[in-house]
Amino acid sequence: MARHSPQTRQLRLGFLGLLILLTSAVLGKSQMCEVETGQTNIILDIEESRGNFIGQATTPPELPIYGDPYTEIALDLVFPKGQPTFLLNGKKLQLLQPLDRDEENLSHIVFQVSCTVRTTNKKRNIPIIVRVSDINDNAPRFMNTPYEVTVPESTPVGTTIFRNIQALDKDAGVNGLVEYFIAEGSTNATEDEKLTSADGYGTFAISFPHQGQVTVAKTLDYEKIQRYYLTIVASDRARNPSDRLSSTTTLTVNIADSDDLDPSFIYRGCVLLDGACINPEYTASVPAGSLLGVLNVLPERIQAVDLDTINSRIRYSFASGMPGNYADYFEIDEETGVLKQTKAIDTSTAKKYDIVVRAEEISPAPRRFTTAKLTIAVKPVDANPPVISSSEIDGYVDENSPIGTKVLDAQGKPISFSTTDADLGEGDPKPDYIYELTTPSFNVTSEGILVVNEENLDRDPPAPGRYKFQVVAREPRTNAASAPLSLTVHLRDVNDNPPKLAMVAPISITAGDQQRLVTQVNATDNDEGANAVVTYSIYHVSNNGAQKFIINEQTGEIETHGRLLAGEQYSITVQATDIGGLSSQAIVEVSVTPGPNTKPPRFEKAIYEVQVSEGAEINSTVTVVHADDPENDPVVYSIISGNDLRQFAVGQENGVIIVIRKLDRESLTRYQLILKAEDNGGLSSSATVNIKVTDINDKNPEFDESTLPYVFQVDEGQLDTFVGVVHATDADEGINAEITYSIPTDIPFAINGKSGEIRTAKKLDYEKQNEYKFVVTAKDGAPDARLGTASVTVMVRDLPDEVPRFSDARIDVHIPENEANYLVATVQAFDPDSMPEITYVLRKGDEELFKVFPNSGEVRTTSKGLDFEKQRQHELIVGTIENDGDGPGDTVRLVVQVEDRNDVAPRFLTVPEPVTVNDDQPIGTVIATMPAIDADGTSPGNVVRYELIGRGKALKYFQVDPDTGAVRIRDELRKDEDTEYQVDIRAYDMGEPQLSSVAQLRVDVRHLLLDPNGESKIDANKLDSGLGIMNPETIGLAFSDDSYTTSVPESTSVNSTLKLVQIVNARKSSKDMAMPAFKCEFVQGNELGMFELISEDHGCGIVLLQTLDFENRTTYTLQLRLVSHRFFVNPRKDHATVKIIVQDENDNAPEFVFNRLRGRKDTFYAVVTTEMDIDTSILQVRATDRDSGKFGQIRYKIYDDEEDNSINENEGLPTSYFVMSEDSGILRTAKPFTNDVTFPMVFYVEARDNAEANEEMGSHRTRARIVVNRLTDLNRMTLAFSDAPPSDLRIHYSELEELLQEKSNGLVSGIERFSSRKFLTDNGTIMENPAATDVWFYLIDPKTEQLLKRNDSAVQAALLQPAARAELNFAASGVARATAEGIYAPIEMKEQVHKVKAAIAIDDEVFPFTLIAISIIILVLGTIGIIYICISWSKYKNFKQRMRQYSTPSPTRYDPVIVNSQASNAGDTVTNMKEYETQMLAMAVPPDGDDDLQLDFSAKNHAFSLDNVSYITHKENGGNANGGAGGQSSPSHSDATTATIATLRRHNNLNNLNMNNNNLTMNNRQNTFNRTLEMNTRNNANPLGSPPPNGTLTLGRIKHQNINHYQNGGYKLDTSSRNNLANAQNNAYSTMGRRGNTFGGVGLLNVSGDNSGGGDLMTNTLGRNTNHNHNNRVFGGEVPITNPLFQRSNGDNHLSSTNENVSFGKRDYGQMGFSYLNDLDRSEVETTTEL
Repeated sequence: MARHSPQTRQLRLGFLGLLILLTSAVLGKSQMCEVETGQTNIILDIEESRGNFIGQATTPPELPIYGDPYTEIALDLVFPKGQPTFLLNGKKLQLLQPLDRDEENLSHIVFQVSCTVRTTNKKRNIPIIVRVSDINDNAPRFMNTPYEVTVPESTPVGTTIFRNIQALDKDAGVNGLVEYFIAEGSTNATEDEKLTSADGYGTFAISFPHQGQVTVAKTLDYEKIQRYYLTIVASDRARNPSDRLSSTTTLTVNIADSDDLDPSFIYRGCVLLDGACINPEYTASVPAGSLLGVLNVLPERIQAVDLDTINSRIRYSFASGMPGNYADYFEIDEETGVLKQTKAIDTSTAKKYDIVVRAEEISPAPRRFTTAKLTIAVKPVDANPPVISSSEIDGYVDENSPIGTKVLDAQGKPISFSTTDADLGEGDPKPDYIYELTTPSFNVTSEGILVVNEENLDRDPPAPGRYKFQVVAREPRTNAASAPLSLTVHLRDVNDNPPKLAMVAPISITAGDQQRLVTQVNATDNDEGANAVVTYSIYHVSNNGAQKFIINEQTGEIETHGRLLAGEQYSITVQATDIGGLSSQAIVEVSVTPGPNTKPPRFEKAIYEVQVSEGAEINSTVTVVHADDPENDPVVYSIISGNDLRQFAVGQENGVIIVIRKLDRESLTRYQLILKAEDNGGLSSSATVNIKVTDINDKNPEFDESTLPYVFQVDEGQLDTFVGVVHATDADEGINAEITYSIPTDIPFAINGKSGEIRTAKKLDYEKQNEYKFVVTAKDGAPDARLGTASVTVMVRDLPDEVPRFSDARIDVHIPENEANYLVATVQAFDPDSMPEITYVLRKGDEELFKVFPNSGEVRTTSKGLDFEKQRQHELIVGTIENDGDGPGDTVRLVVQVEDRNDVAPRFLTVPEPVTVNDDQPIGTVIATMPAIDADGTSPGNVVRYELIGRGKALKYFQVDPDTGAVRIRDELRKDEDTEYQVDIRAYDMGEPQLSSVAQLRVDVRHLLLDPNGESKIDANKLDSGLGIMNPETIGLAFSDDSYTTSVPESTSVNSTLKLVQIVNARKSSKDMAMPAFKCEFVQGNELGMFELISEDHGCGIVLLQTLDFENRTTYTLQLRLVSHRFFVNPRKDHATVKIIVQDENDNAPEFVFNRLRGRKDTFYAVVTTEMDIDTSILQVRATDRDSGKFGQIRYKIYDDEEDNSINENEGLPTSYFVMSEDSGILRTAKPFTNDVTFPMVFYVEARDNAEANEEMGSHRTRARIVVNRLTDLNRMTLAFSDAPPSDLRIHYSELEELLQEKSNGLVSGIERFSSRKFLTDNGTIMENPAATDVWFYLIDPKTEQLLKRNDSAVQAALLQPAARAELNFAASGVARATAEGIYAPIEMKEQVHKVKAAIAIDDEVFPFTLIAISIIILVLGTIGIIYICISWSKYKNFKQRMRQYSTPSPTRYDPVIVNSQASNAGDTVTNMKEYETQMLAMAVPPDGDDDLQLDFSAKNHAFSLDNVSYITHKENGGNANGGAGGQSSPSHSDATTATIATLRRHNNLNNLNMNNNNLTMNNRQNTFNRTLEMNTRNNANPLGSPPPNGTLTLGRIKHQNINHYQNGGYKLDTSSRNNLANAQNNAYSTMGRRGNTFGGVGLLNVSGDNSGGGDLMTNTLGRNTNHNHNNRVFGGEVPITNPLFQRSNGDNHLSSTNENVSFGKRDYGQMGFSYLNDLDRSEVETTTEL
């Protein structure tokens, strides 16, 4: 083939490239307008618009179409329907209008894009789908508003009350999902609305937010809130919680009232709690022997209202009362509550009736009720009038005393009255007497105190000074009055009257100046004594005459005291004042008549105003004055005042005033001269001459001397700045005093001509001139101006306008390291200012190492000092605060070179680990190397050397290389038996001072194992492999045994050796061995460090380090390990266990455990009653002893004296009344307690341990006090619980007792017993409610240790106050988990038990014969009885033989009967459903000719008597051919079982004890067909509940004697008296029945339907007596009979008290599904009866 040239190949390649380009161009053009994803359409996403926003972009932002829309393709949008939504910008779609997905239901937009290829004009339409995504822009909107609902207040919590809340959200997806919740509402309600309405937040809830159903969350109470407003919030569920929108609406919940409140008694003044009266009490009184009819009840008539708005009518009745015969005398109207007396009462019957009034709503059951206490007092007949007496018959009181002021006797004590009545006994309540007085001025208070009854009692005349009156005491009930008692009340004077001055006639007196009597005034005062003493004074004198008259304070005489001139008149106001400040005034008019020369001269003017120039010449006239004398006497003028400088003179005859000395206005501008004109008679008058001196310009301006010379300071560089102010004064006035200031013009200052203010005229420069001195001139304004000058100095202040600068640019220093506060250098800068201000600062450098003093420029090291090893050179830059520049001279550079010092001690590189070497290592062997380094920077401080230090054996056996630190063996290690050496290695440097450090190296020497018997080495491997010829058990050191046991007394002293553990093969220590070559170690058991191990020659001793205590720990188990570094230790016997047993000793005294939290800590408290029988337990003391065995056995004994160890037999001592069991500590009564016994009894009990020891030796004794009080009804109180039986509360005994002590404020409490709740019925009998409880308790004062009565103030304050009672009820309810109703007086009626002691006289001769006769009678009767038994047995055998011919059909299983025996109400969860099988007794009866089935149950029928029937036994049998459960079928499963019952009707009248004997006769007969299975009184278990272990269940005849005394059933019923229930009522027998009475409910059920309180107790033998209703059918109602066998009609009842001749009528049992009962004679199964 020809080869192609290179040019050809290149040409071919060019063509190929061109072809590729053409191909790509064609292909590119063919892809234009294609969708980039390869699909036929385009799908975009866009969010809907937020409001009017249209700028949101699509996703993806551009259309995925091939081609450039500007050069290659042309795009256009085609909207086939409607208006365009988008416009096209290149490939981007842009909205034309906002999108609203929700309103338009716009989920997507479909249109087309037309694409045209520009080169080919090829056009293509591509569909576009724009999906509109939702945004959360719509809030949910509630539908069907407003919401309102009405619910009853009794609606249970959790009930749905409203389901119609609905809100819709237009958004899609999660934005449209709505959830609901309740928000806290705003409180915009008015005050009235707030009382009845509230926000429902918290009271209601929406449990499921997506449903919006409103439920009750809290208990509703109409009485508190009648309407709730719920703010319902509906929120969408946007993914971002911050984007969620919500809306609110209001649900109005109206609460409807329910009957949930008990009625309440109402009257004014009662204490209210939630609108109800607490413990309402009413009182009334009736006179003995009188019949009043309707009684007046206080505080108001008896009235109760229903607190519910239902407002049910109220029925009133008596619930109970004491005494019990209250119903014979009183009745209450059922509808109105009016109390009436029906029969007259005598005080011998009762003095007071305490009745409980019951107010019950007339409404459907259960009816609500409340009770109130009504006390009716019986007033005795008034045969004797009351007798009144007073503490004094003379009383004293201040006049004008206010009403209520007590009248006092002479000793200052209030006068009191007391009234006695011979008709009243000691225990009778005293009436409130009415005291009547014969005067209205006084009255007697209810406390019998005489007080003022009128205002303004006046003692002063003419009123009487005393009151005489009589007092009578009147009894309001009988209107009987006492004899009058006379009293006298004296009014004590009070200063209430002012003195009165008599009128004084006008008085004339001649002129003159001598002292003369003017007149005498006199005043009178109606008060007496000191209050009537009058003092006189002059209050005012007119015409300025106060100094001209005086008055005598005691006599009232007025005298002149100055010169009086003719014609003068004076009005003298005289005041008379008593001791209390009361006063009166009178005016004395005095006229002065003229005498000889009585008129002085008179000036023409009183005041003269004149002027004179200060330049007036001497003797120049100033003015002329003139005076005329009325008598024309010559007048003489003189200057009497104002001419002290002798400037003027007056002519004595002419009155001319002249200047006699030069005047100076500047010294004195005005003169005031007083001139006198006097006649010959010495009478004169005066005038005033005011002289003003006028000015002339005779003074120069003067600068203030105190400010001269003027020195001012001013800052440089300031223009027109204030310099200072000069000031001059001119003594002249007017224009002569106007001053103008001026300064030279060649200085840089200017002055204000008027003010004298100097300012700078140009800028000053301190550096050029720092001081200016010039003269300032002051010139006045007169035409002939006068001048004044002063010098001024202006100091120019230099400003800091220059910055400090440094002269040095660099400073080099060398300082040693580790020097604190070392002076590095002192830098200095210069400031050209006159007052340089330089503050040095460190601009650069480590401030932790250096500091610069800002004032001095000293640079020092800090307290750390420098470290050469860290940094050898430091560079500092120091500047000033005033100069912040960085140029030359602005800062100084300080280079510090650090000099090294030996300051670092050598440090070992590693912590030495212990080294183990064998004892056969040669000398010189290196066992360890201890290298150390020194961190100092220079030599010789960093050169390290080594040496060994210390004094131990390590220096003998080891050495260290001084240069390398290598530790070598210095001597043979075998020479010493030590296995551990402490090698102390010291590394030190060569610097000055020399520094070093020490490391400790522990060297453990492993000695080769040697046989302790032969000092030869032992090959342990051979020993372990068993190849040796020696016995492994005898080789080496070993414990002699694996375990040891030793006993030691707990009193063993410390450091005693308790046990020596022997070591086998141990040799005695040699002379050179101070200790044995082995030691023992604790492995386990000595964690507390009680013991220590010591090594001895042949063993290890266990030494006691701490005292032993048997009471804390009785045994110690120690595990020991044997170790030796010299000899071989046998590994098979190197561990041993030592058990140390601690023996107890009598080292603890008994300690009493007291039964009270309060009271004395060493005292037991107990109570007894008067009726308590002998040998009754009242207290059990208990003491504990930490010792064990015989040392912990305690014996008890009582003593009368704490220090006396003997028991006195004196009958009057406390211990004679008691006896104590030595073993149990039970204290019992030894004899009855008569009324003359003094309580409390205090004696002592002693507890002695180690009872078997001698009395005087080996035992400890402890004593405690016993305080016994007598408990009476006055001390008893009961805490009532309404919904819990006594059995449930007994478990809270301790908690309740502690609670009572806590709430009783420190009193000692005790619980006497728990009993069923007692209350009084309408007929006065006491009924019990076993479902409620009375907790009987009492309180003891810990101070007096005596029982407190119920009405004691301490008890009242602690427990019976309303607040305390409410608090106690709340706390007790929480403790007992039951509702506490409060504290009440116990209700207990006791029978009058008459004990008759008969004295029988026995004749000694007759007595033996009587015994013989009785013996013979017993023998005869016994023989007859034996014969009777034999005959009966024979008849029984014959009867049994006949009975075997009968049989019963095959057994059939019956459906179980489910009985709920505990559910107390419908709301309780039935968790104790029990399943009972119905058991039937099949009796085969031979057929006879009679149609009726006749059964003879009399005692004469010995052939068949239920007394002889033993229940069929049913035994297991594994061989059951039928493949059943095995065993014979029980008769309870038989189809042919006959169900029969005999009902024992017991009808007991609880109020009539006379019928008890009849009931005994009727009820004590044995009901031979009806036997009650005895239920276990301790656990209420049914004996049929579980079979015995051997598989045999015997339904035997068990007598059940229910004597109302259930030990653990919950309550006690006193059979003798308390419930008046006869014993005969309870002696019932039932063979097949199961008593459903679980002792928790009420024991009596009235089948007949009457309300008498008694009833027929039906014993359902084949059914179930489901007597478990709690107070629902307590006294009245029917017991449902669920078994159809016992639904008897009235005509089929067969009642028999003795069960004799009981016959059952023929019945057709087919209708009940028991057809087999009609064919009992065809029974083929044998019924077994056994004797």
